[in-house]
Amino acid sequence: VVSYAPFTLLPSRVPRALLEQAYAVQMDFNVLVDAVSQNAAFLEQTLSSTIKRDEFTARLFDIYKQVLKEGIAQTVFLGLNRSDYMFQRRLDGSSALKQIEINTISASFGGLASRTPAVHRHVLSVLSKTEEAAKILSNNPSKGLALGIAKAWELYGSANAVVLLIAQEKERNIFDQRAIENELLARNIHVIRRRFEDV
Repeated sequence: VVSYAPFTLLPSRVPRALLEQAYAVQMDFNVLVDAVSQNAAFLEQTLSSTIKRDEFTARLFDIYKQVLKEGIAQTVFLGLNRSDYMFQRRLDGSSALKQIEINTISASFGGLASRTPAVHRHVLSVLSKTEEAAKILSNNPSKGLALGIAKAWELYGSANAVVLLIAQEKERNIFDQRAIENELLARNIHVIRRRFEDV
């Protein structure tokens, strides 16, 4: 079975001010997510109804409680977060940035997004829109994600450590994940893959 990742044939126009706004708030969102992840009482209260209805979230929260009970042994933590935004058109015709969600457990598409600028440049060039093609910003989130993982691996302090990638049985995002794996392998950091059921 072949599963195609959705993409736009042509790039969307993004007002520079909104792009800069998204960049400017990302670190604050990362700090907020980290603080929330360390507030057990808040998490339990906030997720109580979800835990009752969603087996996956319940299992994750059981692991979280077990780690707290045994004591946190790790001194190094890494969060790979992805914020998703849309633009809202105001009555005066201007646009406002609206955050849709923050992905913390499956911040995917870094590998595929790394290839999107080249696709858009190519399509625009084929359409003889070279000026527009030159305005496409480079974007390599797979390298950025890999650099974060590599730094955590380095801080962990064991040359024999490997990165564990937990994936679904029939993973649809394998090529997205492989881009990050390849970035890590280029730094001599090995990745092993396991299914959710195996861990």
